[in-house]
Amino acid sequence: MGLVTIEQALLAAKRELTSKFGSAERILKEATNTTAASFDIFLSHSKMDDKLVLGAKRILEEKKFSVYVDWINDPQLDHSFVNKRTADYLRKRMMQCRLMFYLHTKHASLSKWCPWELGFFDGNSQSTPRTFVFPLISSGEDFKGQEYLELYPIVDVDNIGQVTSLKKDLWGKFPSDDPQWRKISSILAEVR
Repeated sequence: MGLVTIEQALLAAKRELTSKFGSAERILKEATNTTAASFDIFLSHSKMDDKLVLGAKRILEEKKFSVYVDWINDPQLDHSFVNKRTADYLRKRMMQCRLMFYLHTKHASLSKWCPWELGFFDGNSQSTPRTFVFPLISSGEDFKGQEYLELYPIVDVDNIGQVTSLKKDLWGKFPSDDPQWRKISSILAEVR
């Protein structure tokens, strides 16, 4: 399974910062000049992981997914405390996304927003799974997240671009003959 390492995410962030824009400020300016009404992926994350988030976003965009990151796409939001206005806005944005990737890092479980976003998105996914765990691990490390994260499939980035045919190991947990796997594969194929 192709889990993304912290080192790979940092390298992708560096590519993002140096190739297109040159600085984080220019990325924010460019993002706020676009008004996309829908995205393939809502990237749930801890703000304490800003460089890792930027790298994860770049990796997914290199796989041809559009990715929503709140502080990039909507920098006017105040995330310093939980309030109804921010929650309502994030609900609206989550409903504009086809999938959620919960970016698991050591900071994600400390976030006020990550568990709430995970629960909201999962609760609004009806019968088709649209919520996935996207772990960032250290080189040579296995993924071990909180117990409740075992409810969700894990993103295999090495195979994410090959969603046009069923692959047994794409998400790790779903064999190709499983009906849940077929639903997930068809959702990803539609997104592409």
